[in-house]
Amino acid sequence: MKPSITNTGILSILSATSLTMTMITPVMTTTPPPAPPTTAPAAPKVPPLVLVSTLTPQTLKSFTNLYGQLLTVKFTPAQQQNIQGRLSKEWMTNLVLRQNVTQTLAMEKTILSGTPTEVAQLQTKTVSKLRQQVLDGDVDALWLVSFYDAVPKNWLVAGEPPLTRMTTDIGADALCFMVNEIMGKPVATNSAQLKNSVAAKLKLDYKDLPPSTKQQLAKLPANWTKFKNTEWFALGDEFREEMRVQWGKNLEAYIPEIRDMTNLRRERLARLKADPTNPWGQMNSLQRQVTLLQPDVTFQNGLRMFARLTPIQLNNYVSMIDMGKSIGTSPTRNIANSNVKSIVKPTTAKPTTVKTNIKPIVR
Repeated sequence: MKPSITNTGILSILSATSLTMTMITPVMTTTPPPAPPTTAPAAPKVPPLVLVSTLTPQTLKSFTNLYGQLLTVKFTPAQQQNIQGRLSKEWMTNLVLRQNVTQTLAMEKTILSGTPTEVAQLQTKTVSKLRQQVLDGDVDALWLVSFYDAVPKNWLVAGEPPLTRMTTDIGADALCFMVNEIMGKPVATNSAQLKNSVAAKLKLDYKDLPPSTKQQLAKLPANWTKFKNTEWFALGDEFREEMRVQWGKNLEAYIPEIRDMTNLRRERLARLKADPTNPWGQMNSLQRQVTLLQPDVTFQNGLRMFARLTPIQLNNYVSMIDMGKSIGTSPTRNIANSNVKSIVKPTTAKPTTVKTNIKPIVR
């Protein structure tokens, strides 16, 4: 312990004197209590390392075998190679895909030794889960369930190409999305009843649809998943408003609740395009988006006249909707379509002055 200042002075004096020492009364000093031990600062928490097990040839073989038996699908050599190639490529980086593989391997006992009823129930549950993951935007789930949909016994309607349940489920999702965007808020839900209604309608109409529409419907799951999750946000306000107007034009004859809003959107877009002070045709894409964000008194007054928006039961109208036109041939199914390109193609004309006092509006 470090000596106090008093003790240090006494020891110096005693060391320096040569006098005979007599009894000296020691000077009592008060030694301060030792300082309480300080608590070392807690070390920063480091997230535990997640160890990813190696994808072995045995794991690949086991998954391919079990997944085929679960779906009652006999994979061709090309399909087996497809599965193994994709798993090998994405194993280390794709958590959701690893989870699907792990969950399938965990069901090995039921798949291999369960009763036919147990396996059928497990298949139904797995396929249903994958379909919901697709609706949530999971492209890997779409890939996994595509093997099930490729089997003829699982088709809704045979044809070139056939109609699958994944197509009709996505069609119901697209219908809800369109209506909600037209109305500017969620008023429709992709319920089980709506999915069944869309499936029944497309099954009834499918044989009479043009070959080009059938091809678009076959591409719908992949195209819509990509469109909804990435392109819808990336293409800008001008594109989105053009599509809301187009969707309203396709659907207003069948869904009475959207007619007023569709008319409001159509009239507002027509006013903007006809405004001589801000020539629409001479603006670039960014300027048009800024203009669309400007307050519009006529549009806002129209919104105030609406009654409170209530949920729309789309399944009540599905039987009357031309699903081929509304879902199958809408330009949003394929972003490469020239109709969509023309909507978002910027002009090369000189920019005009656009007011920038932007206030939010109901979209």
